[in-house]
Amino acid sequence: MRTPDNILYGTRDTPPIRILLVLALQQMSFLGVYLVISPLFARELGLDAGQSLQLVSATLLASALGVILQTAKLYGIGSGYFCPLQATSSTFAGLLLVKTHSGLEAVFGMVGVVGVAQMAFAWLFQRLRSVLTVQVAGLAVLLIGLGLGHYAIKQMLDSETGLAGQQQGLLCALTLGTMIAFNVWSSGVLRLFSAFLGLLAGLIGSCLTDAIPASAWALFYDAPLFYWPRPMNIGWAFDSQALLPAIITGLFLALHGFGALVAAQRFNDADWKRPDLQSVKQGILAEGLTNVCNSFLNGLPLTSSGGAVSLAASTGCTSRRLAYWLAATMVAIAFMPKAMVFWQILPLPVMGAALIFLASFTALSGLQIIASRLLDNRKTLALGIGLIFGVSYESILRPLHHDAWMTLKTLLFSGVSLGILVAVLLSALFQIKNHTHKQRRFDALHSSLDEVIAFLEEQGKSWGASPETVSRAEHATWQAFEILTEYGLLETEDGNTDKICLQTIFNEYTFTVILNYTGKPLELMTHPPSHEQMLLDDDAVLHMAGYLLHHLADQAKVRHDGTQCGLHLLFND
Repeated sequence: MRTPDNILYGTRDTPPIRILLVLALQQMSFLGVYLVISPLFARELGLDAGQSLQLVSATLLASALGVILQTAKLYGIGSGYFCPLQATSSTFAGLLLVKTHSGLEAVFGMVGVVGVAQMAFAWLFQRLRSVLTVQVAGLAVLLIGLGLGHYAIKQMLDSETGLAGQQQGLLCALTLGTMIAFNVWSSGVLRLFSAFLGLLAGLIGSCLTDAIPASAWALFYDAPLFYWPRPMNIGWAFDSQALLPAIITGLFLALHGFGALVAAQRFNDADWKRPDLQSVKQGILAEGLTNVCNSFLNGLPLTSSGGAVSLAASTGCTSRRLAYWLAATMVAIAFMPKAMVFWQILPLPVMGAALIFLASFTALSGLQIIASRLLDNRKTLALGIGLIFGVSYESILRPLHHDAWMTLKTLLFSGVSLGILVAVLLSALFQIKNHTHKQRRFDALHSSLDEVIAFLEEQGKSWGASPETVSRAEHATWQAFEILTEYGLLETEDGNTDKICLQTIFNEYTFTVILNYTGKPLELMTHPPSHEQMLLDDDAVLHMAGYLLHHLADQAKVRHDGTQCGLHLLFND
């Protein structure tokens, strides 16, 4: 794994402690946006002040546990990447459904079942290599970026903030402009803190323009200085009626986690080619185990934060060490209600500008992943329809307001998860008659290079191979055609050269081309002939051709049975 040029401190690097501390606060300044979710949900549940504080504190403690499990990678649990966890309002519908039918205690029992379901789907995902492809991974990352951007625009244009339009625009421009300036035109330490400096500029601007209302400051001053979390303070119960909503919620959280973990892999590896499903499985296992523990703490369900991953990549530090400092910060804040309330007083335009900054990195990374592979009609339709469903999530929900549709409405979890689910289902459907073996016969003397290239490109698009791999296969295959014909290795009958049967095989990791023909086997050489052999040996030129062809492919071998020969050229994708 090679660290990308834009990353100053990679996964295994150890930044100075002073930098880690500020970066942890920067991550917390972003994840703090999601602290607002817990009080909102507490209001929906009708919790009192003490229970509401417990909900926020427990969610923070579980987030700290989750980021450590995710990074530490112990006993097969955790991806090994810096990938913090966050609460999401997308789980509210399912949790409220359970609360309505089964009571408040069953909500937290459901959180535990959600965690178990995530762990079960983690094992399943590893076995879905044929549908959880590079392109689906790219779509997941793209949808996370678009979702962040959509949420950011809503925050910036929220008419209920009480701010004038000019004031909102000024705060957005100040926050986003500061982030861009330090990220684009500075280097080193300042670029690491670009997001933090932007939020700081937005906060100062908010104070100078009286954008923070007096009621928000009063809420901050009235909050107690210290709070001791009390697990199980709200309750815990298991209800079988909550099983189906919990399993479906676990599925969509696992799909969302898949996208965030793929983004983490992509941001940390300059040579990234495809999702490492073993790492994804371990990462989702860490999420599931966190939610099982979280249910007994009485916190909200958590999933990997694509925004936090993007923030780490955009500022240039994805070090695992950052996870421990962030966890320590979360634990400290879990005992400090004033710190919890602080993020609730930041104006929405400031947070919206920060999310736009992060969304741009994530969305473009997703596009790059999708564009790294060839696409045929099957993949175009699967990804295109998945993308349309993902970005149209709110429009899809709008007509589902009748009682008969309420259950379905609670199952349509989020734009990211819905888009990925549609793409995965269509990809699985399109596997029908999408064979991984194709073959065609070519007249060795009269076939043109364009015909061979067209055949290989058609197969590359059908299977989603990378353009570089297909290009290498085209060059090597045509060289093999020329060697077989020019050096008389093909058997000739009645003056006509026998045809070459060209066979292609793809298995997501390798692109194999097999040339089957009747004639003499080509001798593949691991070392070039010497100068003396080139001058004295009549077969030295053929040996040189065999040596060059051997090095055009990642692996090459010849099999023959009498006059029936097969030249195998394998290319790592």
